[in-house]
Amino acid sequence: MPAVRSGGGRRWLPVLIVLAGSTAPTVALAQTGPDGGSPGSGPTVSGEVTGDIVEGSALTTSVDATMPGGWEGLHLVEISARSGPEELEHIRFDIEDNQLRVGELPIAVGTGAVAEGAYLGISGSDVILTTGAGNLSFSVDATVVRSFPEDVRFEVSVTTDDDETVTAEAERSEAAGTGLTWGAVVAAVFVALLAGGLIGNVAASRRRPPPKVSVYGSIQRRIDDEKRSVPEHG
Repeated sequence: MPAVRSGGGRRWLPVLIVLAGSTAPTVALAQTGPDGGSPGSGPTVSGEVTGDIVEGSALTTSVDATMPGGWEGLHLVEISARSGPEELEHIRFDIEDNQLRVGELPIAVGTGAVAEGAYLGISGSDVILTTGAGNLSFSVDATVVRSFPEDVRFEVSVTTDDDETVTAEAERSEAAGTGLTWGAVVAAVFVALLAGGLIGNVAASRRRPPPKVSVYGSIQRRIDDEKRSVPEHG
């Protein structure tokens, strides 16, 4: 069997292939990457943003990443909000230091400290990090302190210890039942007023006093009764 040949950061490993009808084995070479994995293997990332982008709303961003060889090879998780070429907000999480940075303001994750950027405010207690094997999940709840433009898009990225960065555009969706529109508020007030008026009318009708007895009516009924009680003479 030929010797294993290495060079250029790649190793050529012998793979035994037995051909049908052949008595002698044939040796083929399988190409692997520098880390022993498949060629071009590296980190992956995806993200999702849920919530409304108007001032006062809650916005949750989730980032899922994979790293061949273990999540410990990842160094940074970043989230960027952009409108056209302009970056509106930037969130950076240092995994080793367990530190979150919103714009230029750093806070320790797991504390009640709050950092507020141009568009988002984040508490250190609203960060969740889950790791296992080659997987890392990062989630952060933020408060929108200034409404984003309608064309805003969100990008997520991870950077390895070797300064390799991968980036992806996050999917965006509105959370079910988030906030109240002015139309909903007006409709609710109208229904409340209408219901209040109906209830008030019913209550008022129940409180109405019984009709007063007419004195003249009583006298007339007595006269009629007396006439009926007097026997008629033929």
